[in-house]
Amino acid sequence: MLKAWGIGRLVAEPTLRSIKKNGTDYNVCEFRLACQQRKDKVDFINVAAWRGMGDFIFKHVHKGQKVFVEGMLHIPEYDKEKSRAYNPYITVYNFEFCDRKPKGDAQTAESSGSNQQKDANDLADTMSTDDFMEG
Repeated sequence: MLKAWGIGRLVAEPTLRSIKKNGTDYNVCEFRLACQQRKDKVDFINVAAWRGMGDFIFKHVHKGQKVFVEGMLHIPEYDKEKSRAYNPYITVYNFEFCDRKPKGDAQTAESSGSNQQKDANDLADTMSTDDFMEG
């Protein structure tokens, strides 16, 4: 298992989509973080959050917000048939806001909790790169 964590700002609004697996629909929220390594070096990290945590992030996190994510690093295999490599991504199982809480926002990241860690990890293990590719 490769564990990863990062602090960064969302590059764009998160997207939420549904993936059908074995007759069941699962929500996945996807977004990119800009993580500054040094003054002149920024890395862009792909992130996926499943089910309830993904729903929470989609509703409460917006472009430009600074967040902390912790999860498993997934490195998809090279596709020999298509001669294509896929970018690594983090499957989130812990999440926190790093910015100040906006006035009037009573929700916190702790309300989503990390109790879905096992479910997200199990689900991520059953997914393939094709599940993330759009038509």
